[in-house]
Amino acid sequence: MTLKNDGEHRRDLLKIGINRKIIDYNFIYTIPPTKKKKNPVLKYFGFESLFFRFSKKIVKIFLEFVIVAWIVATLVFLLIDSIPGEPGFLDGLNDAQKTAEKQLYGLDLPQAQRYFNYLWNFINFDFGISYSLRPRVEISDFIWQRFFTSFSIGIVSVILTLLVGVPLGIAVGKNPGKFFDNLATVWIAIFSSIPSLVFAIFLLIFGQKAGIPYIFNIQDFSTFVLPAIALSIGSVISYVRYIRFELNNELNSMHAKFAYLKNLTRNRFVWTHALKASLFPIATFFPLVVLGSFVGSIFVEKIFLISGSGGIMIDAIQSKDNNIILFLVIIYSLLTIISYTLRDISYELLDPRIRRRAK
Repeated sequence: MTLKNDGEHRRDLLKIGINRKIIDYNFIYTIPPTKKKKNPVLKYFGFESLFFRFSKKIVKIFLEFVIVAWIVATLVFLLIDSIPGEPGFLDGLNDAQKTAEKQLYGLDLPQAQRYFNYLWNFINFDFGISYSLRPRVEISDFIWQRFFTSFSIGIVSVILTLLVGVPLGIAVGKNPGKFFDNLATVWIAIFSSIPSLVFAIFLLIFGQKAGIPYIFNIQDFSTFVLPAIALSIGSVISYVRYIRFELNNELNSMHAKFAYLKNLTRNRFVWTHALKASLFPIATFFPLVVLGSFVGSIFVEKIFLISGSGGIMIDAIQSKDNNIILFLVIIYSLLTIISYTLRDISYELLDPRIRRRAK
């Protein structure tokens, strides 16, 4: 038996077995671990890169959009196709003429074949013909001008929402419990309880009494004012609520208290720190505001005599023009899906917490 020297004995004492593994603390504390050099290309475009994770998330969102859009288009087609009755342009024709017209437009085919034909034609921007509003006229020949009119009013209402809702929300949110905050609370409660249809009628009567042009003319910008106000009132209320709630949370947070201890004024903290975090939900809420301004014009257009997509939707329902109803419902559904998809993408772009969660 050979005796170990002091150096070997101390090394044996430093070797400890944990979970059947021997850890040599002399090796750990004397030799620094070597760092592997990462390829710069893999750093930015590899499987662990932010670009790859974000691209994978975008592809997932796009696939979800395609699947949901297909399901919505299928359900809408089956529901509209199940409505009894014949197209309006067949009224007054004899049986032979009706048969010829149905063969011409493929209305005599089985439902499954008509479904696949409609999907294929829709993808190729062939939306069929109008049945009763404009018999035998292609929908694409007159519908896009209506959409342009609705979109013009929607854009004006969105601009009005941003110009009024964001500054008003900031002014209310940074003065909680004061006169302006209490006044805004009453104002929000009143306008939230009034249906948008009633508010639009009230604006129409007000325009007549005050001499404000209320009969819409796309070449006269003054006629955009009342419809834009009617469309934007709901979005303005939502913006004021969101910004007020988020600013109050930021002003009562722990980092706000530390900022006050460092002699940072309340206004300085709002404009330098709190406002950025408060406007994040507004940025993600913006696609839904655009959608609401565009789709919400269905009743407003009828009240202000606007020849837009909303007015033609009501006319198609009244005249039982199923092809236009089918087209508009699918378009509105796709716009809704696109809005929520853009909201999800904006969350990924703006909120780093969601990006870290996806790792």
